[in-house]
Amino acid sequence: MFRALVLSDSHRDYFSLAEALRLHREADAVFFLGDGESDLKMTSVEKELVNKKFTAVCGNCDFYSELPKEVLLPLSGKLFLALHGHTRFVKSGLQMLLEAAHESGADIVLYGHTHIPRAERLDGIWFLCPGSIREGSYGIVDITDKGEVLCFTANFRCFAV
Repeated sequence: MFRALVLSDSHRDYFSLAEALRLHREADAVFFLGDGESDLKMTSVEKELVNKKFTAVCGNCDFYSELPKEVLLPLSGKLFLALHGHTRFVKSGLQMLLEAAHESGADIVLYGHTHIPRAERLDGIWFLCPGSIREGSYGIVDITDKGEVLCFTANFRCFAV
């Protein structure tokens, strides 16, 4: 089985970001969907990303970022579209994302920005918003050896000492 950990919107809470990575060391891939690019440079976060397929996009709060706004990436026999979501106005609904998914041929769309965890299937395409890792929320995408996809959100409470 293939597992992707999906994180977004850390907004300077690198402790929660590192904790989610630590809790899911078994993940084959990690997506970071923006609004916390500087958090990725913290030592505890960087060490958890070693030997993982890592993909990051910029968010609306990642000023002067050189990260891409959107990434289309084939993994485990599926095509992932990853973006923060502000450029496709996700706070107003998923219509623009659905159109982008159809145009790109994506099987799975990962987006952030809303801070609201959500996993659903529309028109045969999975849409996953992990919520905000600052609030302890993140997403998981599992792809079985038979190519079946399961997307879900999870939550933990991380209290830094």
